[in-house]
Amino acid sequence: MSDSYYAWRNPRHVLPVENFDSPSLHHRSAWVPREIAALVVPRMAGFPRKLSPADIRDAIRRGTFDDDECAYFRELFQSLDAYRVRVFQVYGGISRYELARALIAADVDCPLVCEWMNCHVPGYVSTLEHHRTWDTGRARA
Repeated sequence: MSDSYYAWRNPRHVLPVENFDSPSLHHRSAWVPREIAALVVPRMAGFPRKLSPADIRDAIRRGTFDDDECAYFRELFQSLDAYRVRVFQVYGGISRYELARALIAADVDCPLVCEWMNCHVPGYVSTLEHHRTWDTGRARA
């Protein structure tokens, strides 16, 4: 199935967090709670534990997650596409390193989200050539 056109649908995982340990990936983005609330609230309306945008940011920055937080983040990130995960990171007041750590802890296996995250690792080469919308400027072999 890996050579199939539909292989991009197979579960993937974010690379180990050590791969994201570079200065450029530790830069924290802007904090815009309104944007985070707009992404989170519609998707997590029925979830038993409610986290405010500040609670989400603080948990991701802290980097240690209890079982409820892991379940919360798994549910949240599995419901977002790669573009919205990028928006979450851009307005979330978190770094890509911290986001990768949260995705790993929550065991997120959404293929395109994991591929988007992995593409930030220096030297990473994608195997999903026809679905890499974030690097359309690169020449393809």
